[in-house]
Amino acid sequence: MSIFRFLDNIPTVFFTIIWIGLLGAITLGAPYISIEDIKILITIKDNELVSNFSEFFNPHLIFLNIASKLTNFFGFNNYFLFRLPNFIYLGLLIFVSYKIIKLKFYDLNYLMPLTAVMLSGTILISMITIDGSLISGLVTLLIFYYLLKIFDDENFYNVFFFILFSLIALILNNFYFVILITFLIFIKLFNLKLEKKKRLNLISYLSFIYISFLVFLIIQGINKTDYYSILNFDPNILLKKLSKSVIFLLPLLSLLIISIFYNGIKRINWNKELIIFLFSIILCWFIFIFSNKLNISILIFLLPIMSIYIFRTLEFVELKWSKIVLVTLFFIPAGIIYFDTSLYHSTSEIPQINYIFYLMIILVSLINPVFSLQEKSLTTVYKTISFSLILVVFFTSVFFYSQYKNKTLSPVIYDTLKNDLNCDIKKSEFILEENYPLDLMLFFSDKVKPDYFSDCQIELKFSSLDTMPIEDSDSINKTILDMTTKSFININFNKL
Repeated sequence: MSIFRFLDNIPTVFFTIIWIGLLGAITLGAPYISIEDIKILITIKDNELVSNFSEFFNPHLIFLNIASKLTNFFGFNNYFLFRLPNFIYLGLLIFVSYKIIKLKFYDLNYLMPLTAVMLSGTILISMITIDGSLISGLVTLLIFYYLLKIFDDENFYNVFFFILFSLIALILNNFYFVILITFLIFIKLFNLKLEKKKRLNLISYLSFIYISFLVFLIIQGINKTDYYSILNFDPNILLKKLSKSVIFLLPLLSLLIISIFYNGIKRINWNKELIIFLFSIILCWFIFIFSNKLNISILIFLLPIMSIYIFRTLEFVELKWSKIVLVTLFFIPAGIIYFDTSLYHSTSEIPQINYIFYLMIILVSLINPVFSLQEKSLTTVYKTISFSLILVVFFTSVFFYSQYKNKTLSPVIYDTLKNDLNCDIKKSEFILEENYPLDLMLFFSDKVKPDYFSDCQIELKFSSLDTMPIEDSDSINKTILDMTTKSFININFNKL
């Protein structure tokens, strides 16, 4: 098809630039949708961000404090500045991935693997959150990098940075890296040709990490039982995490399946380094699935390892019938459509424009290498995937912004007070019942029991769409999209 031949001639860097621009636009325009993010922002607003030892030295919280001071200094009326550190983390993640490629696979063309790291659902989600997942995954990748360097050259700087980033990981409450380095060091120790001195040194490094891990647990509170409930075996939770891992790791996950087939069964590029990468991928994926928390940082660490493994394995492979696995890419539009429809109680409530959007992202998803019968190199295949993914994300972002931006809590309250109640938001007071969205305290906490004399007293009542709206001629009912519950709810304004 002509579209596939056209995409073959587009430079890889073009997709990289377009995707970075798209990430920037989404970062600036997307509302905070995570309850954890909203809680963090509220603690920043209340100057209660740091409450224990690890939080005082937490580099991510230090960045958030700097962002908070800049926000107050310049008088910004939003919280999107807190996402800017994510661009620093992402840049460092790409740089460390490049260093790993040069360390272990110096002859590998690095541009496409690095682009593939960025073009994923995991990076997209982590860029619009401020919970520290991105820096946590970055630190784990740094630990992995310096451990690989220690295996090759045990000099002072490699050991120093390995220990330093291990301590930073503990400060970030990132404890899964201990399992990873234990696995990698044990594999190295099984090497019978390993010198006795180096064997003892590796054991001493691992012992130091274990002791530090126990010390951090004690310092941060021995009674915090969530540190000890490490594993989760609830079938429903496991299924949810499995489905999320599939969506978040696409499109690389599809190519990983093909890579394992060629590497493990056909023995293409079968070597020790790639096997270690593969086992690290499998181990971390199991940690993500069975851990008691939804730890996105594990997937962030996985992305560079997966990308390097895939592009090294399939570097000289021409893909034809194995491309059938790429039908899994249709999980991306399916996941988006499922998320959008889940906002509504029934299909009859879904606006007609939403169906046009569904059709649009399905059509652009048809730009899939699986429909090309010709043999294609991995680079060519991934260019097609990148083009399709960029279009899907672009149309989704435009649709969600235009369709739901003005239906969230903050715009609805501002609009209702100004146009329906003729109240100045700066001189208004809100009277609340117990059940209210968490983000209300983020944007309007100063309107609840304000320290000024209010001209307007507004009673706000929130209820689900299952309950009948309050019928009062003196009050106004509106429907808002609650970002904390990801559903529409009623809000009643009553001017006292």
